[in-house]
Formats: sequence, structure tokens, C-alpha cells
Amino acid sequence: MCCGIIGWDGKRKMKKNLLDNVWYVLSKTWKYEKRVLLIIGLQTVIGVISPLAGVFLPALVVNGISTELDARIMAGIAVVMLCLMIGNTAAAYIENIYSTYLMNNKIGFLSALFRQKMKIDYAYVESPEGQNQYENAMMSILNDSSGISGMLSLMGPIFKNILGLLVNVVLIVKFNGWIVVVLVVTAAVHFFIASKIREKQDTLREPLADSNRKLNYLFNYVSGNTGAREIWIFGMHTWLANVIDQVTRLRLGTAEKNARYQFSLSISDSLMLALRDAFAYWITIQAVLAGKIEVWELVLYLGIITCISSLFTELTNQLASLGQRNLEIVTFREFMDRDCSDDGLECENGPLTIELKDVSFRFQEDGPYVLRHVNLTLHEKEKIALVGENGAGKSTLVKIICGLYKPTEGKVLVNGVDLETMKLSGYQKLLATAFQDTYLMPMTVGENIAFGDAQAHTEEIRNCLEMAGLEGEFLDENRALTKMLDPNGLVPSGGQKQKLVLARVAFKLLYRKAQVLILDEPTAAMDAIAEKAFYENYIQLAENKSCILISHRLKSTSVCDSILVMEKGSIIEQGTHESLMREGTRYKEMYQLQSSYYQ
Repeated sequence: MCCGIIGWDGKRKMKKNLLDNVWYVLSKTWKYEKRVLLIIGLQTVIGVISPLAGVFLPALVVNGISTELDARIMAGIAVVMLCLMIGNTAAAYIENIYSTYLMNNKIGFLSALFRQKMKIDYAYVESPEGQNQYENAMMSILNDSSGISGMLSLMGPIFKNILGLLVNVVLIVKFNGWIVVVLVVTAAVHFFIASKIREKQDTLREPLADSNRKLNYLFNYVSGNTGAREIWIFGMHTWLANVIDQVTRLRLGTAEKNARYQFSLSISDSLMLALRDAFAYWITIQAVLAGKIEVWELVLYLGIITCISSLFTELTNQLASLGQRNLEIVTFREFMDRDCSDDGLECENGPLTIELKDVSFRFQEDGPYVLRHVNLTLHEKEKIALVGENGAGKSTLVKIICGLYKPTEGKVLVNGVDLETMKLSGYQKLLATAFQDTYLMPMTVGENIAFGDAQAHTEEIRNCLEMAGLEGEFLDENRALTKMLDPNGLVPSGGQKQKLVLARVAFKLLYRKAQVLILDEPTAAMDAIAEKAFYENYIQLAENKSCILISHRLKSTSVCDSILVMEKGSIIEQGTHESLMREGTRYKEMYQLQSSYYQ
């Protein structure tokens, strides 16, 4: 069963070492877009040949000028120039085509990420921790300079620099081994400094993800029609601008810290470069003055020294960056490897009795309790209503019944079996639910009701649409919803959206053998009379099923077998409408208060 508690303790141990994560990225890339690995191979070969050709060409020219341009030297110059031309052409091709292949690879990783998010436990995804980790995982894919794409972009240059260093060190060590020693030592010092700076930069990832999440929410709110309407009506311009400015300043402050760390890295790079070049040039010039090497060899060795120095600088920076990319991949893999197994006992495909025994719930270990010591039983074919003020815990209780949240304390029993030991997907197949939030997809009407089974159930879909109170063009199951995919698509009103979701619920209840109907205020856009008539119809529809209704309009729930009144996370009253109205109950007080508004 998929883990449903927010404080997940990471039962599945992550492999976090660098080589394992490099292999993970390369193996997945081989699966999603093999040509990215081909590009990395070409980058490696070209990156070694082109600099070597650039080093040998001036040395050959100087040698030819100082002696004679014989056929051997001319042939050498021609071969080197040909290598440079081929290398430059291939590099230009790679630059033009790489982004396309990288995008294909991103789509593969994004598809895997979306599939994982659809499987992962709802409570974790809904939590701030889960949202930040998902944001980081998303940025690990989308951002070319970080995460997966950043690691892949480093692979070619790193392989090129390692191979190039080996070739150039072999060439220079015959001349003077001390040059290699100094180059290695200064590179190691720079690598140590760069690694420490990258670690500091990594501490900025969480604040960056948090500020990005807040900015995205604010920008989406400002950009949407609902947000724009409220901004004008409530005069929110100045206040909202200040909020955006505040979050933006936090985001910019994080970016400025990162820039300062990057400046420190550049200073370290410059100092190490100056030290190793000064030593290498001094050794080489002394050799010329002592007559140990000729002028053309001076040009060659200076070119090799410059090349080695550049390769060391690039490699140390790249390895430090690779360490940072590794941490980003760890975050991505922690999200991807989160335990989403759906194992356990199969739920019987028949009537259900759901019992909550002393259930308490809170979102965080040190947070306040949302539910406290809740006990209730939903018997076969029983119809119960949950009523109470906003924040009483009704929706949270329903999510626990649906298996979306796992109780912090207590148990949920389904036909006497602990829900935690059952296969969650099998249990949820028996629930037909509609929540307060209404979500429709830019597909056809039929696909929004029956999803992948729409073509095979056209008559059933029409029946459910009529049952939900829809009419006219909304009864055309092949008509597209919204104008995103079809300029002639339907744009439903708020009430029509709710009816479409309720038609979806009716389809599952009637044709997919769901056993429990759960309606969590899905009719808020309807008037009181329409809502009451709707609930009566759906209770009749679920005559042989169990049913849980949540509504603020108590007249709509009076038809239920039992009414549970919730307050501050606890059930304070329970009974039929008639029994609760005979006594001085909180329910009677609320019912009479609401009734006075309709008289």
C-alpha cells in the first residue's frame, strides 16, 4: 500500500554516490534519447583533437620557417588544418542539434516524473515539503544548467578534459615532470576551494525552490481571470504588488548570494592559473636560453602548457559543478524512488462497512491536531451526513476514509480489515467521490466522464450526463471541452463543471460497481433548491450503496439515515434529523438559523 503519511521516513535507502547517479542519468538517457550520448562521444573526440591541432599548427609553421618547408612539414600542416576544419564543423553541428536532442531527453524524464507524481502518496505531494521537492525535481529536468541536463552538459567536457590531459601530460612529461607536478597541485587546491564554494551554493537550493513556488503561485493568480477579477473588486493592487515585491526581494537576495560565491570561485581560479602558468613558462624559457630546446619546440611546449593549464582549470570547475549536479540528482531520485508500492490484501468487490476507530490526524509531527479521537461506522447501504462549520475537519475525515491521508493515530477498518494492510488501488476502485475542487481536462465530454473507456460506453455516458442535470450540447459526448484543443470546444460554467464531475461519479457508481458514494460539497455552485433535489436524486441512485454527504446546507442532508455534527476536529453529536431536532442540539441551532434565511 502506498505510504500515506507526510512524515515519511525514507524506508527505501537512496544510493547517493556520484558514480551511481552519473550511471543513472546516462542509462536513463540511453532509454529516452540515445543521440545525446552520441553527442557526448563526439564532444570528447573533438575536444581532444581540436586543441592538439591548435597547439601543433603554430609549432609546425615556426619549424618550417626556421628550416625549410619540405614536403613532410607541408603535409603535417595540411593534416592539422584538416583536423581543425573537421573539428570546427562538427562542433557547429553539435551546437545546432544538441538542444533538440536534449529536449527529447527532457520529455522522457518529465514523463517519468509525472507518472511518479500520479502514483505518490497524496498527503506528501500536498505538503510544503513534497511541493518543494517536486519543484526541485522539476527544475532538475527543465533547467539546462542544473540537474539532469546540467550533468549531461558536463559529461562531454569532463571526458574531453580527462582524455586531453592524459595526452598532453604524456607529451610534456618527457620535457619536464615538475611542470606536471605543479599543475596537478594547483589544480587540486582549486578543486578543494571550488568544492567548498559549491557546497555553500547548494544550501541555496531549498530557499530558491520555496521562493520560486511562491512567485509561481502569485504570478498564476495575477494572470488568471479569477485573480484579475478579485484584484479589481477588492482593490488589491497595492497590497498584492507589495507582496510580490517582498517575495521577489527574497528571490533576488538568494541570487545575489549565489553570485558572490561564484565571484569567489573566479578569484581562486585566477590565482591558481597565474601560479602554474608562471612556473611553467619560467621552466620553458630557461630551457630555450640554455639551448636545450629549439624555438619551434618552445612554441609547442608553451602551447601544451597553456592547453594543460586550461584543461586543469576547466576540469576542476566541472568536477566541482558535477558535485553540485549530483546533489540535485539526489533530490530528483529521492522523489522518483519514494515508495509507491501498492501491495496488500485485495478488497472484496462488494458492499463495504468502513469503521474509524479512535482516529486522530495532524499534518506534521509538531503541528496541531486536525482530528481528535474520531469514531464512526459506515454500514452497508447506510447514508450519513457530515455537517459543521468550516475548519471542523469534515474534508480531512473524508480524505482519511478515501485512503488519501493515513491516520496519525487510530485505524481505518474496511470490512474488519485494517486499510493499511490492503491494496489501496483496489479499495479506491469501490469509491465514487466528488470533492469541493472541480477539475476538468481539455478532452471530450465523454473522456471527462469515462476516461479511456469513453468510446465503449457512449449510451452510459449520455445517461449519466442527463442524470447530472446537463442538457443540450453537453449531451454530445464527442464534443471537446474548452477551446484549448478545439476552437469549437465547450466552455462550461461553474455549475456545469460541477455537473460534469457528478456525471463522472454517477458513471463509476453505476457502471464500474463502486460501493460507496462520497460527495464533499460538490454542489456549491448550485442554489439551495437545486442542491436538495440533486442530493435526493443521487441518494436514490445510490439506494443499494453506502453514502457520505458533506454540505453546509442542512436541508440537503436531512434525508440521510444519520447526521454527524463535527466541531474542532471531533464528532460532538450524532443522530437522525428528527432526533437531533427534538433536543437542544448544536445541529438544531444551525438548522434553524439557516432556515430563517429562506423564510
